[in-house]
Amino acid sequence: MRKQLPLLLAMCLTTAGIASLSSAASASGTTVMVISHTYQAEQVEGARILDWIAARSPDRAPIGRNGVVTVERMSHFIGAIRSASDTPLPPGGLPETGYPGGQYNVENTLPDGTRQSWSYRWVEPSSGHGGRWDLTGYTYRMGHDFPTDPR
Repeated sequence: MRKQLPLLLAMCLTTAGIASLSSAASASGTTVMVISHTYQAEQVEGARILDWIAARSPDRAPIGRNGVVTVERMSHFIGAIRSASDTPLPPGGLPETGYPGGQYNVENTLPDGTRQSWSYRWVEPSSGHGGRWDLTGYTYRMGHDFPTDPR
C-alpha cells in the first residue's frame, strides 16, 4: 500500500488532465495515464532526474541543482489498466524504456525563478525492438531575481 499511495495521490491530482482525454481514450480503446511528482533538486530523486536529463541532453543540461524538479510521465495503453502493477514506474523511477507515444516531461525551477523544461517522447524503430527517449522540446526562461543594470 505504501508504494501505491504516491501513485494514487498522483492519479487524484491529475484527474483533470485525464478527464480531458477520457472521451478520446474510450473511443479509441486506449487508456491514458498521467503521473506527476515534485522533488527538491537536493533530494536523491531530484538529483537522479537531473542526472538523467544531463545524460540524454548534454547540450541542454540542467544549469542549477538547487531548486525544484517537477516530472510528469504520460503513457498510452491499449485497453484498460487492471491494477496498479500494470502501470509504468512513477516519474522518479527514471524511465529507461517506454511505450509508443509515451511522454516524459521535466521542469527545473531555480530559487531566482529561472526555469528549464525538457519534453521527451518514446520512439521505437519500425522493427518494434529497442527504442529511445527523443528530446522533442526544450525551454529556458531567465529568472526575475537578477540584478538590474544601475545605469
